[in-house]
Amino acid sequence: MRFCLLLCAILLPADHARAEPTNITVRVVARNAQYVGDLVEGAFVTITDAASGEMLAQGITSGNAGSPERTMRTPRNRGAAMAAKGDAKFSATFDIDAPRYVQVTAYGPLDKRFSANRASATQWIVPGKHLTGGDGWVLELPGLLVSLNLAASTVSLSEAASGILIEAEVLLMCGCPIKPGFYWDPKDYEVVAIIRRGDESVGQLPLSYAGTASEFETEFKAHVPGVYDISIYAYDSVSGNTGVGQIELTVTEN
Repeated sequence: MRFCLLLCAILLPADHARAEPTNITVRVVARNAQYVGDLVEGAFVTITDAASGEMLAQGITSGNAGSPERTMRTPRNRGAAMAAKGDAKFSATFDIDAPRYVQVTAYGPLDKRFSANRASATQWIVPGKHLTGGDGWVLELPGLLVSLNLAASTVSLSEAASGILIEAEVLLMCGCPIKPGFYWDPKDYEVVAIIRRGDESVGQLPLSYAGTASEFETEFKAHVPGVYDISIYAYDSVSGNTGVGQIELTVTEN
């Protein structure tokens, strides 16, 4: 009898476990670059129970992209944090009374949704065991931000035959620029326009660095009226990072 009472006394706290505050810090880092934060209006983060789908927390990463010298060049020992105070993150605290298998998802960047991507990962968390050490829970967001510009979306055949300037802005997902001698150099990126008219392939045109950070350009000449679909990809052969932008050009008879 005494043994049963003792066993009940041991088990009772576990059966009536109280929820404990559990902290999670989430950071979203652009592939081969820096943190996704205020420079691009952050990434939208959700933390859910992976089994039930219950929403545990949600919010937007905020803060700096980070120092390029620190994040891109400074050697780090195992376990050392890359992030510094003020670097972009999303922090959440919620009460749990048992281990939870959770999924964290990041979508962004929010001010460049035409090139936004999504990344997610799962992990167990335990009540009161915070996931804030080092850089916290880090998600890598692949891709490049590619936006296109034409002086006019509709031109006459004579204008198109003379040449239409196609411009593209290419940025890292953190909003970081591409420029000569910088951490992300134009020579490391292949930027090409793929042009189609309906089902017909018109050809491909390489874009050259235009002399301004992140700006690339080429000239396209059309000799047949119609609607031209222009897709421009930017590709980093070192990391395999790729982004695509798309636009339409209408060439009229007159």
